[in-house]
Amino acid sequence: MNLRWIFLLYIAIVCFFSLISHPSSAQAPYLIAFSFIYALSHFSKHEASPVFRYMQYGLLIGFHYISATDWCLPLYLVYMAQSIGRERKITAITTSFLLMILFSAIAFSYRPANLPELSNVIFMVASCLLLALLFRNYLADMEKQAKVLTDEKQRLTTHDALTGLYNYEEFHRQVEKLVEANRTIAITLLDCKDLKSLNTTNGFQGVNNILRQVGQLLRIMFPEALLVARYGGDEFAIVLESGDMQHTLNTTTQLLASEFPKLTGIEINFGIAFYPFDGYTKDDLIFVAEKSLYTMKRESWLKREEHMLRSEKLRVVGELASGMAHEIRNPLTTIKGFLQLSKASQYNIEPWYELIMDEINRMSMLTGEFLQFSKPHTSKYKALSIQVCVERVISLLDSESARLGHRILFDRPNEPVLMMMDQDKILQLLLNLVKNAFEAMPEQGLVHIRLTHNGAQAVLEITDTGKGIPKEELDQIFLPFYTTKDSGTGLGLSICHKIIQDHEGTIEVESIAGEGTKFTISVPVVTAEEPIGV
Repeated sequence: MNLRWIFLLYIAIVCFFSLISHPSSAQAPYLIAFSFIYALSHFSKHEASPVFRYMQYGLLIGFHYISATDWCLPLYLVYMAQSIGRERKITAITTSFLLMILFSAIAFSYRPANLPELSNVIFMVASCLLLALLFRNYLADMEKQAKVLTDEKQRLTTHDALTGLYNYEEFHRQVEKLVEANRTIAITLLDCKDLKSLNTTNGFQGVNNILRQVGQLLRIMFPEALLVARYGGDEFAIVLESGDMQHTLNTTTQLLASEFPKLTGIEINFGIAFYPFDGYTKDDLIFVAEKSLYTMKRESWLKREEHMLRSEKLRVVGELASGMAHEIRNPLTTIKGFLQLSKASQYNIEPWYELIMDEINRMSMLTGEFLQFSKPHTSKYKALSIQVCVERVISLLDSESARLGHRILFDRPNEPVLMMMDQDKILQLLLNLVKNAFEAMPEQGLVHIRLTHNGAQAVLEITDTGKGIPKEELDQIFLPFYTTKDSGTGLGLSICHKIIQDHEGTIEVESIAGEGTKFTISVPVVTAEEPIGV
C-alpha cells in the first residue's frame, strides 16, 4: 500500500478515536476539517518542497492540538524519519528535537500538569529522540555499506578480478578518452609466451598466481603508466605518455625484452603503436599494436621452429654417427683380433685372409650405403614412365625369382603414368623393396605390384605373402641402422624413405604377422610432351 494512503488511514483512525473519546466536544467540526486538509496535503505535488514540509508540520501541530491525543506521536516519528533520511545529521537531529518539544508542549495542553504525566511525556520524548539517533546511525551504516557495494560493483565492472588491473572494456574506454583529449601516447600490447603450457606443470592456480605477479610487476616497472590493463588471457596492455617517441620505444623494449624475462623467467612478445604517428583513432592504434605483436609472435615462432629443426638435425646426426660407429667397430674388432693372431703366428695371415677380406668388404659396403644415405645428391629429374621402371626391375630380378621359386605379378594401367624422377634412384627403391619381399618369404610366394593413377597422384602398392612385420616394429623400420635381419646394415628402408622424400612423395607400410606386408608409395604425376625412354 502507498505511504500516502497509510497516512490517510491513520489520520482517519486518530480522528475517529478523538471523536469517540470526546463526543460532546464543540471542536468536532474543526477536527474533521483539519483532518481532511492535513490528509489532502500528503497528495500534493509540492510535498518534497521544504516550505511545504514546514506547512505540513504546522498542520500536524494543529491536528494534534484539536484531536488532543497521544496517538499523533507516530506521525511525529514519521516526519523525524523523513528528516533523518533527507537532511544532514545536525539538521535532522535539530528538526527531531524541535518536533519533540512541540509534541511535549501540545501534550500538556490536554494533560494534567503533575509529576507522573510530566515523567510520562519526558520518557516518550527521550525514547523518540533515542530512536531517531539509532535510526540515523542505522541509515548511516546502510549508506556506508551501499557505497562500499556500489564501489565494489564499479570496480568489478572496470577491473579484472584476478590481477586488479583495468579489464578489456575499460581499457578501450580509457584509451578512447585519451585519444579524444589529443594526448600523445604509446600503446603497448604484450603476450606472455608459453604461459598456457604451464597449466600442466603448475596447475590452474599456479598460472593464476603467475598472472597476478605479472600484473604487479608491470605496475612496478611502469610507475608512470597512464593505464595498465589485462587485455585478455595471458595478454596485457600498457599506455604511456610519449613525448619522445624514440626514447619511449627504447625504454619499453629494454624493459620488456630484457628486464622482464630476467625477473620472471617468462619471455614475452609485444607490439607498440604511437598516437598520432600510427593512427588518429583508438581502433587504428590498437590495430597497429596488434599487428606489430602478431609480427613479433610469428618471428619468435619461426626462430623456435628453426631451433627445433636444428636440434632435430643434430639429434639425427648423433644417432647416425652412433649407429655408424657401432657398425664399424664390430668388423674392426674382428680384423684387430686376426692381426693379433697373425703376429703370434709370425705374421702368417693366410688362414684368416678370407675372413679379414669379408670384414673389410662389409665395412666398405656399410660406408658406401651411409654416404649414399647422408650426402646431398644432385639429380637430374626427367618425366619418365613408372611402368617402364617396374618392368625393368622385374626383368633384373627374373633369374633370382625363378631360383627362389617366387612369382611377381604386375597390374598396370593402360595409359603411361609419368612422374619427374631420377630413374636410377627409383630403380634402386624398387629393387630394395622387392628384394625385401623375397627375403620375407621363406617358401615360394607371390609379390604383387599394383600401379593406379588417381588425379595428380600415382599409387604404387608392393604386397608380399611373407611372414609380416610385428606391430611393435612398424614404427621403427624406416629408422637408420634398425634391422631384424641376421645380416644387413639397416639402411635399406631408410634410403628408400629418403628417395621418396626427394621425389616429394610418401611411403607407408601395412603388415599382418603371418600373412604379409604391403608398402604403399604415392608420388605426384606429370604430363610430358616428349617421348618416354629409359
